[in-house]
Amino acid sequence: MTAHVPHSPDHPVPYVSPPGAFRIRQADHAAALKSLQRGCPQHMVIADYLKNPEEFARTSYLARAFELLGMQCDVDGGDLVLVPFEGGEGVDLSAYYWDFIETLVYEEHPGSLSEGSKQAMIEVGMEADGDDGAGEEDGAPASDEAEAFMEEMAEREITGEELDALIASEGTVDFCNSDGKTPWLVACEGYRWAIAEHAEAQLACDEANDRSDDGDESSDDERDDAQQALTEAAAVLQARLHNLRIVLQRQPDLAACTPDGMDALAYAAQSGQVEWVDWLLAHGAQVRPRTLQEALQSFSVDMVRKLAQANPRAVAPDLLVRASAAPCVMPGKVELVRYLVKELGCNVNVRTAAVIYEDKGRVGRLGTPLMAAALADDLAVAEYLLAAGADVHAVDAYGNTALHYCSGQTWVSDGGPLWFALDDNPSVMALLRQHGANDGVQNIAGVTPGDLRARRDE
Repeated sequence: MTAHVPHSPDHPVPYVSPPGAFRIRQADHAAALKSLQRGCPQHMVIADYLKNPEEFARTSYLARAFELLGMQCDVDGGDLVLVPFEGGEGVDLSAYYWDFIETLVYEEHPGSLSEGSKQAMIEVGMEADGDDGAGEEDGAPASDEAEAFMEEMAEREITGEELDALIASEGTVDFCNSDGKTPWLVACEGYRWAIAEHAEAQLACDEANDRSDDGDESSDDERDDAQQALTEAAAVLQARLHNLRIVLQRQPDLAACTPDGMDALAYAAQSGQVEWVDWLLAHGAQVRPRTLQEALQSFSVDMVRKLAQANPRAVAPDLLVRASAAPCVMPGKVELVRYLVKELGCNVNVRTAAVIYEDKGRVGRLGTPLMAAALADDLAVAEYLLAAGADVHAVDAYGNTALHYCSGQTWVSDGGPLWFALDDNPSVMALLRQHGANDGVQNIAGVTPGDLRARRDE
């Protein structure tokens, strides 16, 4: 079966396999499936862990066979790409069933693995190139003293004299701790979370005051506790701002990034604090696509608008997918989605080039905003996208439709099941059907939305 992967020919989405991935070409699917079905049930280890042996024996879909073995796949045209095991719902059996398919599997990056390291990668799910796929950190590694100092930055105010002594010892203000973060990035991360904790404490205090004002005497102690918590959060926020200013005075590299791509402006955008963003922009910080991606977490149209105006080229194609995948309970989400479409011109049928992870799981490669909204059980956003021309029949690289996404879990998750139905789940499914969604559409593993619903009821 060949996956139908439609996307605009004017804006193709290139496929970039994850490090350590292996490919089974379409012409070899039948042979690989036959080999697995013949050998796996007889294997003394695999047989004990195999999910639904009866279905495994009768399925005619190689992708479904791998699902039943707990292995995550991706699809590139008609080929299956095996993604390194990441801990899914069961036990990693790949080291055992590899013998049945090894001659039919092609290494995605020839020459990147030695013969000895291939089996080790399969057994532990390591990536082929030995890293986590994140960017390299250019800063110098820190000494034990510097490492300890950066740990203390999360606990207390630092002094300029302390930092100057370390700069003299390390030879730079941009030395890195074991997490690949410079003092500037540690200060920014600390300030970002202090902002969130202060906002949470303020909300709790306001709610406690409202209850007390309503005459609930039992809430007086709760009000006092909330006020104390707010006072403590304010002190922490002030200390983190102090540390931020101390480091900034030493002229750190404002463009420095953590190994996973976060820079100072991304932390500021994530926090939703416009004043911090303005401060960094005034100091020359540059808006990157990651900055706008993190700004979505603020659910602030003003924040996204400010950053998009600072660098229109940073508006990545998948921004609308990411916004649509956010939790449906977040205030301002519909307004943010509407802004991205109407003012930034985001395409309602845009496709993401990479997997996007959210609270309820993942939107697969080539997923659309409508699929993301369906995953989030977001009725309001789904209605808006459909009214704006979203294609209810579009499929992702694995052949899943939007109806698949709101019918049940369509992936092998990290650490166990993530998907769950929210209150609007039946309404979202009904809406998609009203627009022509089909319960009988099979994905590349031969699974329909109806199959997913049956599984979640088991």
